[in-house]
Amino acid sequence: MMPSRVALLGAIVVVLLLLFPIEIRVAGNHEGATCGNTLAMDLDRWVDSADGPYRDRAFQACTAKRIDRIAQAVGVTALTVQAGTLLITRDLRRGGAEHPDS
Repeated sequence: MMPSRVALLGAIVVVLLLLFPIEIRVAGNHEGATCGNTLAMDLDRWVDSADGPYRDRAFQACTAKRIDRIAQAVGVTALTVQAGTLLITRDLRRGGAEHPDS
């Protein structure tokens, strides 16, 4: 596999992690609800909530999921850089073995 393809695949995964909606479940809400994505939080669903703690719980749950997604994106970036570096060094070693300078 070429390093450029590894970089492209890593970039696509990171973009998807950042843009996919985050689904949370909050007490009193038996179905999952989205609270935006990693880049933008959207708690409009809980603005008119009659019970204030539900909005706080939704904020906490969404923030925790956003932090998890950011950590996943950083992990994918690190793995992509490592895989790309290994592929580049492998190609350089093969090229050096074919054309020895000494």
